[in-house]
Amino acid sequence: MIPHTEHPIIEWPRLGRHPTDSALLAAEFRDGYRAFTQEQFLAYHREREAQIARMADDPFRYGWINPAWLRADQAFTDLRAKFPKGVTEVLILGGNRSGKSRYYARRCMQHLVEKPGAKVWCLQSTEAASIQNQQPYLWEYLPAEWKPLASGKLKKGAVANITYSQKGGFTENSFVLPNGSQCWFKFYSMDVTSIEGSELDFAWADELVTPDWIEAIRFRLLTRNGELGIGFTPVEGYTPTVKEYLDGAATLEECPAPLLPRYKNGKLEGLELVPRLQQCVREKARVVYFHTADNPFGNPEAMETELAGSNRERILMRAYGVPTKAKLSMFPKFRDHVHIVPHDKIPKEGTCYHFVDPGEGKTWAMLWVRFTPDGRCWVYREFPDQISYIEGVGYAGPWAEPDGKLLDGRPGAAQRACGGFTFSDYKRVIELAEKDDAAEPLERWMDSRYGNTASMTEEGVKTLIDQCDEKMNMAFKATSGKAIIEGVSIINDMLGYDEHRDIDATNNPKLYISERCKNLIFSLKTWTGADGKKSASKDFIDILRYIALADGVGYQDPDALRVRGGGCY
Repeated sequence: MIPHTEHPIIEWPRLGRHPTDSALLAAEFRDGYRAFTQEQFLAYHREREAQIARMADDPFRYGWINPAWLRADQAFTDLRAKFPKGVTEVLILGGNRSGKSRYYARRCMQHLVEKPGAKVWCLQSTEAASIQNQQPYLWEYLPAEWKPLASGKLKKGAVANITYSQKGGFTENSFVLPNGSQCWFKFYSMDVTSIEGSELDFAWADELVTPDWIEAIRFRLLTRNGELGIGFTPVEGYTPTVKEYLDGAATLEECPAPLLPRYKNGKLEGLELVPRLQQCVREKARVVYFHTADNPFGNPEAMETELAGSNRERILMRAYGVPTKAKLSMFPKFRDHVHIVPHDKIPKEGTCYHFVDPGEGKTWAMLWVRFTPDGRCWVYREFPDQISYIEGVGYAGPWAEPDGKLLDGRPGAAQRACGGFTFSDYKRVIELAEKDDAAEPLERWMDSRYGNTASMTEEGVKTLIDQCDEKMNMAFKATSGKAIIEGVSIINDMLGYDEHRDIDATNNPKLYISERCKNLIFSLKTWTGADGKKSASKDFIDILRYIALADGVGYQDPDALRVRGGGCY
């Protein structure tokens, strides 16, 4: 047996396995190894040992690339292609020992080496944490020719200044490369309002970064169209920072989780799906998930043993980097790939209804829905939306936005955009919408609380529903006053389907949302009810409840509604 270095990536050849061309399977070698002549075996051994040595000596050029890293690289690349200007952001949520810190250390070094004069920040909670958890990785990925192993110092010149020790990290928490690029290490224990520094090309914020720091870093990156990378193992759960990125995020890729089997009636039905890539509500940001099993150097087998018998939340967090909300959205069955449909896939035929939730001093929130003969409900328009120009207003913007503290998000600009609208203004936008859709609603419904509230007008005491009838020539019915939870239960029933089976004619949800209805989609993903009546994302959920609880709302056969000539007595 020839002595060899054990390595989790570069295999030592085993019986029946060969790492090179199968054409070499010509002769047998002693000790059970197959497919090598002695000369071939020794040549392979020498090259294997040399490759392992190169990986250790210069990991920046020759180190192993985790396939999950390529997904993160692609996220940065795709965002920059879509947004040539501005700050692009990638949050990596990783299981324990998934390789996210090594990824960001290498990406930091790529910026520093490949762009002379680049400016980079690496941020951690404290100086001690930085010396322990960040700075060794930057030292490791320093190109070999700039890494003086004997003294820990690179001879200082007019520009370069690199001094590192295992105990103290980089001297003065900074280093300068011979090409003029510089890296600084910053700490969240500092006062964010007093931090001074250069305009940046890249910033790596590791673990527990807070929203105020993120906002400050963005402005450092803005001038140079920089990148912001955040690495996080969600041990603390759904923190304000995680919440800001995940609330309303759309899942673009997911994969089966081997540690989360699904059982039904005692039989294995399959594996739970966990996210791999998500698009945030913030258009220039994405979330990438690193799994512990992605990194063979992280001993994933030991992690699997450790998590045996653990609850779902612990497995999601420790193995897959998926945080669990402190209080989950009220609609856990809602899925992007199932319930959100391209607008042109909305059926053209059916029975349409118009629902309105007018708030005091706020823009009226509205939804238009179509019921089809198969019992399905299709939400095909919302007002205000985020894609249409409103005369006298412009683009309204989002109804609600992610917030680091408020569970249901914070109010967006749209909630006040049309606050000064008159009845004539609302009549105009409603008629334009229905003309564009070529669809006349069978009925209109309005929140009974506001719709039936009497107020003094020039013509006397009238309700809002009365005034809509007189001033807009639109007759509204008052919605149900039933409890919120009852409507939520019906909505969940409409969203429900058997996730263990393919969706087909016998297994499908009854509620679908047009991709254009971004405000409603955000609300379905975000609303928990924890913020009460002032919840920023409650209004569109209220309208869905009205739809679910409205008596007689559903598909109506046009022939049954057609007026026919009478007979005689």
